[in-house]
Amino acid sequence: MKTKLSGKLSHYDKMAASAQQYCREEAARSLDQVDREGWLKLAREWTELALAAERGQIFRRD
Repeated sequence: MKTKLSGKLSHYDKMAASAQQYCREEAARSLDQVDREGWLKLAREWTELALAAERGQIFRRD
């Protein structure tokens, strides 16, 4: 998810990457399959929200 103009990670890319990492780590620690799936779903949702924010499709506080 790098920006095309600068080649650097945007604020939203960094947030999504951090959230994904945390959720995936929690999923790996989960002993219960339902919990694991929930954490992985949350990681995907964070990514979708970050992409929408980057595109200006959701409200942003600057």
